[in-house]
Amino acid sequence: MLRSASGEMSRRKDLLRLARWFDEAAPNDAHDIAVAAFGLYSARHMSFPPAPDEVVPAYTSWWTGPAVEVPVALRERGSCAQRGRASAVEDHSQQKRRLQQAARDRAAARRAAADELRSASGRFAQVRLTSAALALLLELLATALGNAQLRRAESLGTGQTHGFAFSAAHSEDAELGIRLTVRCVPGAQTVLDSVDGELLLDELDVTVESSAASEGRETGVSAS
Repeated sequence: MLRSASGEMSRRKDLLRLARWFDEAAPNDAHDIAVAAFGLYSARHMSFPPAPDEVVPAYTSWWTGPAVEVPVALRERGSCAQRGRASAVEDHSQQKRRLQQAARDRAAARRAAADELRSASGRFAQVRLTSAALALLLELLATALGNAQLRRAESLGTGQTHGFAFSAAHSEDAELGIRLTVRCVPGAQTVLDSVDGELLLDELDVTVESSAASEGRETGVSAS
């Protein structure tokens, strides 16, 4: 029985006609009729990914394979869609401001460390470097030594660097406007004193100065 605004009406005649169509239809046509009449589609297979540490070969049958937990919402409602009112968008503005301030503080600390290294160049034995200044110097020194080692390997035509020696190597940070030059001087020793301890560089002489790009900005001339 189907209720309508005008009262109850019988669908017996329509259901008998539909039953006759099913009786006379071929199997494929019967499926199409069921879809059109009741919205009953064919079976659908759904799968969920297994646990990351569980490897299941592709030839494993679904009958013998390990079971995967199905979400409760899908078991009860047939859908994983979220219900209820959507939650408000979380405000991340405060977190963004903290991250921006932290980035500005790191940049300011690196600029201060670069100024400290420039002022201490040539008299490292008489000054005591801060942790930030020593970290920046070691960063530039590692880059300079790496560049020198690569040039040495290229000049030999091989990847071997036995008997590694060089006259001078450079590295710079254009953003900080600082340039480090390290020279291999037999018998020389450079002592770097910092709040974290002393660092001894055998047969190396280190000089820190402003880079060409920094000098060009200061004088209003662009470096090429």
